[in-house]
Amino acid sequence: MSQLRHYQPQWPVPVSSRLWRRRLRNPSVRLSGYWLGPASAGTKRTKLWLLGRLDGHQLQWSVFHEMCMRDDVCAPLRPPRPGDVLGETDNPVCHSSVRPINGTNYLQCEVTNTAIVKQLEGKKPEITYTCDAAEATCQFQFWADEQESFFCRLSECSTTQEFEGKVNRTAIQCATMKCACYPGRMLCDPRRFDLTDWFESDDPEEGGPRGPGALQCEESAVHDGELPERTCGFSEKWMNKLINDVFGDPNIQLSCPLAGECMYASQLPTAGKPKYRGFSVLAIVFMALFAALLVFSILGAIYWARKQNNPDLIGIYESMEDGDDEPLLDGEQSNARRANMMDHHVASDIMFRDITYTIDLPKKPSRHLPFQRRNAATAEGGAQGSVPPNPAVLRDVQGIVKAGEVMAVMGGSGAGKTTFLDILAKREKRGAVTGDILVNGKFMSDAEYRSIVGYVDQEDTLMPTLTVYETVLYSALLRLPRSMSTKEKEERVMETLIELDILHIANRRIGTTGERGISGGEKRRVSIACELVTGPSILFLDEPTSGLDAFNAYNVIESLVNLARTYRRTVILTIHQPRSNIFALFDKLVLLAKGRVVYSGPAQQDCRECFEQQGFKCPLGFNMADYLIDLTMHVVNTIDPSPVTTSSPESEAASPRKLKRKLSIRAAQEAELYTQHKAATEGASPATNGGASSAAKDDTPTTPVEELKPLLPLPDEGATSNGGAGGGSTFLHIPGSISASRRPSVSADFITEHLRVLVDGYKESTVGQRTSEELEEAVTQACRITSINGRPSGASLSSQMSRLLAQSATFSPSHHTGASAFTQFAILSQRTIKNLYRNPYLLLTHYLISILVAISLGLLYWHLDLTISGFQNRMGVLFFVCAVFGFGCLSSMMVFGGERVVFVRERAGGYYSAGIYFLAKVLFDLIPLRTIPPLLLGLISYHMMGLRSDDFSFLLKFLLVLVLFNLAAASACLTISIAIPDTAVATLVATLLMLFEMLFGGMLLNKNWLGTAGKWACDWSFFNAGWEALMVNEVNGLILVDRKFLQDINVPGAAILGTFGLNALGYWNDVGRLIGMIVVLLAAGMAWLILFVKEKR
Repeated sequence: MSQLRHYQPQWPVPVSSRLWRRRLRNPSVRLSGYWLGPASAGTKRTKLWLLGRLDGHQLQWSVFHEMCMRDDVCAPLRPPRPGDVLGETDNPVCHSSVRPINGTNYLQCEVTNTAIVKQLEGKKPEITYTCDAAEATCQFQFWADEQESFFCRLSECSTTQEFEGKVNRTAIQCATMKCACYPGRMLCDPRRFDLTDWFESDDPEEGGPRGPGALQCEESAVHDGELPERTCGFSEKWMNKLINDVFGDPNIQLSCPLAGECMYASQLPTAGKPKYRGFSVLAIVFMALFAALLVFSILGAIYWARKQNNPDLIGIYESMEDGDDEPLLDGEQSNARRANMMDHHVASDIMFRDITYTIDLPKKPSRHLPFQRRNAATAEGGAQGSVPPNPAVLRDVQGIVKAGEVMAVMGGSGAGKTTFLDILAKREKRGAVTGDILVNGKFMSDAEYRSIVGYVDQEDTLMPTLTVYETVLYSALLRLPRSMSTKEKEERVMETLIELDILHIANRRIGTTGERGISGGEKRRVSIACELVTGPSILFLDEPTSGLDAFNAYNVIESLVNLARTYRRTVILTIHQPRSNIFALFDKLVLLAKGRVVYSGPAQQDCRECFEQQGFKCPLGFNMADYLIDLTMHVVNTIDPSPVTTSSPESEAASPRKLKRKLSIRAAQEAELYTQHKAATEGASPATNGGASSAAKDDTPTTPVEELKPLLPLPDEGATSNGGAGGGSTFLHIPGSISASRRPSVSADFITEHLRVLVDGYKESTVGQRTSEELEEAVTQACRITSINGRPSGASLSSQMSRLLAQSATFSPSHHTGASAFTQFAILSQRTIKNLYRNPYLLLTHYLISILVAISLGLLYWHLDLTISGFQNRMGVLFFVCAVFGFGCLSSMMVFGGERVVFVRERAGGYYSAGIYFLAKVLFDLIPLRTIPPLLLGLISYHMMGLRSDDFSFLLKFLLVLVLFNLAAASACLTISIAIPDTAVATLVATLLMLFEMLFGGMLLNKNWLGTAGKWACDWSFFNAGWEALMVNEVNGLILVDRKFLQDINVPGAAILGTFGLNALGYWNDVGRLIGMIVVLLAAGMAWLILFVKEKR
């Protein structure tokens, strides 16, 4: 490491200075300064004219070489010149150092070898050493009694310096050396001691000095105004041998207090702490104005956009409410609107049979308790311990629903309602699906089938920042045929809003829990509108009344019924325990219990009669829907039916206590309501309080709810179980059907006898047989149309038809292609931008943090100097900036994580391509959050921190790296949020990634110290690429200064970069690495989004 110093002693020097007293030969002379004169012509020496005063007379003395010890004596050789900065002057200075810096450096030394001094008999031996930095050459001159004896020329020289402890070491190494004598001078006198022949000899054994030669000096700390204590030694192989043989010393030993070189101040390695120059005032003003304009433009755009509404919607609604002279919806216009809603619509009847869905289980037998294994084996008719078959979630479901009808799919929890609806809508399922689905008596391919159906999920997955009108409009623009004009699509949206009675809230936002929006019922109707606007022939809805109060639930169902009957739509929905007025609106009903069909047919009178024929009649005062669902739940949980019997105290004493308790209200109601009642059936009714068995019931009971109360003992009518007082009370054995209702079935496919009775009863009923016959006839006719003889074995007809129809357009219904890729991108980009500025808190927070951090760093690191501590501060602030943006990118987890559910639903609904969605998300959501903040921080803090200001290219490269680093970190977080569905887990993984990226960033671990794997990790660290690029841009080319022993030690920035394992020429390589990482991470995120983020039910 290079270490130089600029030394300037205090003058005048006291006459007690031994060196100068001998030079001047007069102790009364006081030196006032000296200057450098030209070399004397025809001589090999240069002269210095020393000016002094003695009794008013000028004194001059010719000494050995050019030398300076004060700045002003360099003025004759280096006149002041204009500086690089306007208005500044570049003055000459005297730089004291052994090492040549910019031109020719001069060194004067006294020989201190005792033997040599004695040999010269009082003639003082001295050496001058002159080195030229540009030519890499040095001159070695030996003087005796102020006369030059011999000189040597050295070439191919290089200089090194290092600091160890309190000593500064300098070495000048020269590869070749050639010497010559002055005849007749000391050591070159033939009469005494002559080295002439030795200098000229080429003898490899005894020849003169040929090199390499080295001057090595050590310098200790000094105080201002004193000459430095600098000891040196000159070594060369053959010269050392001569000195050793003649004088007994290893080499020439020197004391060199004087050294100097004249140069301009701008040519110094540095002089103290360099003064920060910075940008011009105009440039600083421009940077500040640009940053302010950027901030105010963004804030103004957000404010303006948030105030915008669609005035046309307000006008339409007001005209409808006020009843203008020419009402908007008169009879003719209403008919026209309905005709437009029916455009491209084909009324569709849907028929399905033998719908079965099974889930694959692992091949390894599951471990059960012994009694569970026996029960499972018994239920399936297999051996104990055998592997159970794959359970069937649905089995042999059938039904028919015509155009203009509403079919309700009902059942208890776990009955398979949503699974059945998904299969009927041909959504993606994980298990195996078999069965036949016909539309208008024909089989259809999956793609064609999905083009005529709409599906509304149970949960309302809507963008909270969009208005009702925008939500429905985007659905129309993305999914309606591209042959329709934009105006026609907007008219379709208006018609849909009117039909669902949500036009009055068209300009209101959907809202979220924290921000008030529309009500739950209105959200449900908006979800329906998003599907209805595409004009589906068949509309599927998963529990559309879930989470709504009774009033809103009725409004939603009423809207669906009106749509079905007015526009000939086929509506199929699942619903859980509807009110009686809602149940009365249904045309068809499919009742499921544990995946089996308990009933499928007309929903009203035919349904009631079917169950009455089986002996299950809904009592007076009961909701028919509630009765049917409770009935299915009761029969599913019944395992060991046994009659209800009374017990006497004697029998009670002989039986275990754990098998007896008083009959609960629920148990008595279930025993009364859900027990099969037929005239030919013998059964006992529950015991009464008197303990006697009641008479057989009438075959058609119509027991009101109130009549169940006398059947039960009051809560305070308890009795002891051991025949004490109150022994006349009656204890009941708990029927197996009731006691089993508290535990699940032992096998997934196990069905109770009660459930089997209901399933078989439906199959044998008139409704069931009529439905089966109609389905069989329809399937046979469809097979005949498609020229398939007989039913294929081992697979459903639907799968066979799908493969055939995919190869033929004969049976393809007219369906339309949605929006083009460009239209999808434009619409998704517009929606993304709206979502960004309507929820600006994240955006504004990023901008505010960037501004505050920039100002804080600018004040904390105000105008960094070019010292080693300044270098440390540069390292710290640049790494801190990377850390701020790196961890700030964790907010990118919500860029996709907050919309995952919306994306999955819309992708399943065929709104857009996953790749187009990703591109729009990256360009108009990720980039605004990741490009503007680093620009703001850089423009504000760069000048304040005093970073490199040679020209604007350094600022532009600084901003480029910040933006690329921010994009790389955000891309990594976005990819993680796509790959990991759980936001909390994804955030944890992203945080750990950031920490390890920092670890291998180059500041916490030196890359040169790491092995191959560690260096590979550094190469893939965007922290390493970003921080290294920032450091190289800032430090490479600078000369830093370290103050040691009152010396300013020159430290090239490239040398320090190498010490920290950074490549001083790696800026553009790091920029390329960042760009490559961005591309790879975004490509990985897009690939994962396309391949794996799909709806799986």
